[in-house]
Amino acid sequence: MRVHLGRFETTARTYAARREPYPPAFFAAAAKALSLDGHEALIDLGTGPGLLALGFAPYVGRILGVDPEPAMVVEARHAAAAAQITFPVINGRAENVAAELGPFDLVTIGRALHWMDREATLATFNRILAPEGRVLICGSTSAGADINPWRPVYDAVLRSWGERRDGRHRRLYEHWFDGTPFNLVAEIRTTHSQEITPQALFERALTRSTTSPAVLGSRVNVFRAQLLEALTPFFPDLGGHEVVEAKAWIFATA
Repeated sequence: MRVHLGRFETTARTYAARREPYPPAFFAAAAKALSLDGHEALIDLGTGPGLLALGFAPYVGRILGVDPEPAMVVEARHAAAAAQITFPVINGRAENVAAELGPFDLVTIGRALHWMDREATLATFNRILAPEGRVLICGSTSAGADINPWRPVYDAVLRSWGERRDGRHRRLYEHWFDGTPFNLVAEIRTTHSQEITPQALFERALTRSTTSPAVLGSRVNVFRAQLLEALTPFFPDLGGHEVVEAKAWIFATA
């Protein structure tokens, strides 16, 4: 079990604003693919500031969030209050969710599966999923260099400061359900274009576990200067556009 509490504490307020978003079209597409009728119960494991749960809120009957980082729990509660959505959030780990909280028709996990203990999380699914419940593994990322030409230099700087994009996470996600009763039953992909600046990309980097302020410490200004210098040639007017790909893999036992 990998616990890295504190790495996200210093970036909780920035996370919702700067991480690659899940646009409204993503939630609409997922709701259609899942044939949601507005009565479902959804639990978002590793909810962070509640991006997934709050996005799905208009399509289901009940949402609940769980996150081990207290600062993220605070931000999720603030976001729910601002949106006037009932969204209880528990400070705890996905592996320890009690059966009494369920059953849930939907379990969502976004950008957090690699932090969870596989066997313990599978046991959680067994405890809390309704008989025909489904698990959604979600992610959102900048499109590749053919669409976002600044991506290679951005990735190179982050890699030099400790963020490794060696395909390990991709392989982990692809094979996480191997040997389990869960089968991939559908896949959802949407794209979204948004304005972006080098400063916003720097702030996004601070939301990564390996380049958060808690990790960088006094080196944060050096990191910022290096990243902005690398990005500036791609943003001659100090701003531009980014294409983001949001996706979900839907797993079920039937």
